[in-house]
Order: sequence, then structure tokens, then C-alpha cells
Amino acid sequence: MTHGSQRSGLASSLSTPLDPPPRALLWDIDGTLIDTTDLIVGGLDHIYRRFLGRSVPRDDLRALIGIPLSRQVRWFGDPAEFGASAAEMEAAFIGYYEQHQHLERLIAPALDVLVRLRDRGLPTAVVTSKNREEIANTLPRLGIESRVDVVVTAEDVRYPKPAPDGVLLAIERLGVRPAEAVFIGDTLHDLRAGRSAGVRVCAVTWGAAPRQLLAAHAPDALCDDPARLAETLGYRDGV
Repeated sequence: MTHGSQRSGLASSLSTPLDPPPRALLWDIDGTLIDTTDLIVGGLDHIYRRFLGRSVPRDDLRALIGIPLSRQVRWFGDPAEFGASAAEMEAAFIGYYEQHQHLERLIAPALDVLVRLRDRGLPTAVVTSKNREEIANTLPRLGIESRVDVVVTAEDVRYPKPAPDGVLLAIERLGVRPAEAVFIGDTLHDLRAGRSAGVRVCAVTWGAAPRQLLAAHAPDALCDDPARLAETLGYRDGV
């Protein structure tokens, strides 16, 4: 989902291709490789209404995308204060998500870039706020398991996004230096994690966060069109 109405000349220099091109790619998943914004918003709305009796504006729910489910269920405090448990809420969210998985929309051009660049030899990782159960459900549906060298979930680090720990673990496992990598994501949580880890960051505008908000945080590159992502990353031959 592209926020076409938010496109403008704002910080147009951000669309300049990365130079030099990265030698390793780190990818967010939700909102970057797969359109799950409406699905996640629906799942959060479901558990907040069911367990907390809370109705939350859609824009506020969108802003929670990109942080781990374990934090999302505690956003309004300890679930026990509402007579619920975090485990129940997490299970209910995952259940809702899987029951509505038909709403997932693969972002085929972005997935194609991942595959083609990995086939050219670029080390590739995904750094996600999903937990291990969520990623085990979702990753096979993307068709990229054989092209991903490293998977870092929210449960693999003490402090997940927006902390840099997941990004740092990914580049350590890939065996690359921060300056060689780029982290591609659709939220401020991704930008903050990548920047704090010392890697370049490429913001994509077809996910959860508005373009204007992403541009205001001055990513190293900004991409509005998944069909032009390879060019934005510095691969002018289109991969």
C-alpha cells in the first residue's frame, strides 16, 4: 500500500541511489516485503477490544506496527490489570492473524529484488519484530527461505527494534561491517534501529508509516515504488 497522496518534493534528494551500493542487505518483513498493515491493525483492534475493552484509533494502531507483539499487548499496561494475560493476548492475536492470512499481500517487486541480489551473492538477513512462532508461520509463505542467510526475531535479542540489537546481531552473523550493510524498512522503528547500529537505512513508503514522517527522519534513501527499489539501493542495472 503506497501513500500516494503523501508523495511530494519533500527531501527529494533522499531518492538518490545509494553510493556505493550495499554489500549486504537487511530486510524488515511487515510492510516492506509483505503488505500486512490492515491485517495487523485488525488483529490489534481485536485483542484490545476483547481483552482490554479499549477502542483505539486506527492511526494509533498503525503507529504500533514494527514493535514486538510482547510489547504491543502491554502497551496500555500489565494485561493482568484488565483481568487478562499477555500469553492469552498474544495467542489471540496470532490466531486472528492466521485466520485472516488471506489478507496478506506479497510485495512481489520487493521480494524479487531480495531474490535477485541474493543470487548475485549479497549476504541477506531479515530482522523482524515478529516472534519465532509468527515468523515460522509467515516466512514460508513469502517463498524466500532459501535466499535468507540469517533470521533475527524479536525473541533473539534482549532489546528488539527500535533498539539496534537485532541489526547488530544480523550483521555479526552475516560477517559484514556496519558500513557494508543497509537496513530496508517501512517504520521509524526500522530507521532508528538501523541508524543506531551504524548501518545505512532505506525507508520504503508502501508500508505502515506515512512518507512525510519517514522523510523527516532523513533516511539514507527513500523509495516510493517497489519496482524501483533495486535502483534506489544503487543497482542501476535493475539487478
